[in-house]
Amino acid sequence: MTSRALQRLWGWSCSAPGVLPLEHRRSYEVVAQTFVLASLGHLLFACVLIGLQIPLLIVLNLACVATNTAALMLHRRLRLTWAMTVKLTATLVLITLSVWLIGPDAGFEYYFFLLLCEMLISDMAARYKIVMSTTIGSVALATLLMAPHSTPWMLETASFREDIRLTNLVMVFLILGLILWRLHAITERCEHHFRRDATHDYLTTVLNRRAIFHEADMLWQRGQDFTLLLLDADHFKQVNDTHGHTAGDEVLRHLAYIVRGALREDDRLGRVGGEEFLIVFPDSTRDEVLTVASRIRRCLSDQPCRMEALTLPVTFSMGMAAAQEVTSLQALIDMADRRLYRAKSAGRDQLVMCDLEIIGPAAAL
Repeated sequence: MTSRALQRLWGWSCSAPGVLPLEHRRSYEVVAQTFVLASLGHLLFACVLIGLQIPLLIVLNLACVATNTAALMLHRRLRLTWAMTVKLTATLVLITLSVWLIGPDAGFEYYFFLLLCEMLISDMAARYKIVMSTTIGSVALATLLMAPHSTPWMLETASFREDIRLTNLVMVFLILGLILWRLHAITERCEHHFRRDATHDYLTTVLNRRAIFHEADMLWQRGQDFTLLLLDADHFKQVNDTHGHTAGDEVLRHLAYIVRGALREDDRLGRVGGEEFLIVFPDSTRDEVLTVASRIRRCLSDQPCRMEALTLPVTFSMGMAAAQEVTSLQALIDMADRRLYRAKSAGRDQLVMCDLEIIGPAAAL
């Protein structure tokens, strides 16, 4: 139960809002998770400081937790620049005071580098990054040069300084490692979404025109036998004109679902036009393609598109062409296209498999 609550809290804190475009989601989630991880780091370090009995730094670390929480709230409201500025300012103040209180050789200077990395991996504007990088560098240089080498907390033995320096080093590596791990995970997920969107049709989720033609081109380049089946939804314009484009979109999704379910494991389906689909059949015989076409017709007949009280039966006209019939891929596509329009001219809901053979619905079923 606790684990599930923590997962929901993490998701609420770090997941990008739905209104944010996909290209900005990676940076949003990386920065949000940086705020959360930094807060956890401050809490952990506060526990260490309790053991070292440095009350002022304990208060400052807890104040940074509150500041990071406020920055996360601003981030969730897409006040991205304000959120990053609040976070950087609070952390700079904490690092500077830590160096002045403990000394410049206790490892607190490592956090300047961590802060710079956090800012640079964000999606802030270039001008903002230049200004903040200059600010961080200037504060770091001034702090390390001007900080006193003798403070009340440095009256302890050298082992005290070594312990806190080692603690700081471990904390920096731990937080930086977690940030880089999350950066890699988020980047991989976003890259997967980008690759999917680049090769798939947004409406039907099947391959888009470029991707399905690429599949055919690869088979052609390898000299592998394959067959194309071009399908066009009959009277689709009437669906849009009579029932609206929302109904038309639902019909297209239904058609893609039906066709996808009728294919074999190695067959590939793509949407190449408004209501036009292309199937690539690798290493297929004439009878195998006919079997799939018959299955598609039967499924469309048994499962018309239903939307609330509306039922829209739709059929396909189909044109088939085999690679061995032509000498180029473009000629193959053109042949399938000619046969498709011959099927439409023959009365629709037809399959043209060669120039002299037309198969109607009764024969296919």
